[in-house]
Amino acid sequence: MMRSRRARILAPLAIAFAALIGSCTDVNTSPTAVASLEFDSLPYPAVVTGDTLRDSLGNAASLHAIAFNGSGAVIANPALGYFALDSGITISPAGFVTAQLRNGPVRIIASAAGVQTGPMTLIVARRPDTVIVTPPASDTLFYTPLDNASNVTPALTLQVATRDTVGGVTGAQGWLVSYQLIFHGQALSATDTSVAVVWNSGNQPSRIDTTAADGTSSRVIRVHSTGLPTATESLTVVATVKYKGAAVPGSPATYLIQLRPQVTVSGRRAKN
Repeated sequence: MMRSRRARILAPLAIAFAALIGSCTDVNTSPTAVASLEFDSLPYPAVVTGDTLRDSLGNAASLHAIAFNGSGAVIANPALGYFALDSGITISPAGFVTAQLRNGPVRIIASAAGVQTGPMTLIVARRPDTVIVTPPASDTLFYTPLDNASNVTPALTLQVATRDTVGGVTGAQGWLVSYQLIFHGQALSATDTSVAVVWNSGNQPSRIDTTAADGTSSRVIRVHSTGLPTATESLTVVATVKYKGAAVPGSPATYLIQLRPQVTVSGRRAKN
């Protein structure tokens, strides 16, 4: 008797609990319902104080995130919002960023229907006024024939600087520097690794760099000696920095690398 009465009491509770669980796991399957957001890049790493965020061509560019529904399909024209987690910028409803009077990093997130991305960091930067090349702008690499691994130039370094502050030249952070290789008068494509490759400090191929807090950028060139047509060659490296689509004064910066083989004399290496 006692067991039967207890069962009658517990049964409605079990049903109510099951209904509650079901409501918690119910997923909105509408094709326009935002299930996730992707916001993994900015039009440019930096925006100048008092200016609008621009792309690498100098055009004003809005922020852009991609929304996905529960099936993983892209949602066309989703209602997205962009928000700054730090002071220093304003963001229009259309996603255009304008920088205020400050310098430094600002975190931005994208949001839609209660779903938000992780923060992206935008640098509110000083205006890039000049590109300064750290000597030497020319050098000679004495390469080891048949040993591509060891044929690396010294670091090619430049600084993107500004004169918009009192007290002389200051480094400008967050500016893209693009590197181009010229061999026998022809520009080598990024996929052409037969002669040389631009490397970053992490020993990875990389033709695009972003200036550090002090405005500097640095790359090395790994020379593939087995791809050189003759023993004595030269290679030109061109580094370009632009603002509003125009080259910054001092850009493009040009480095001339003379390539000469090392020779062995009486069991030791000598420069030829």
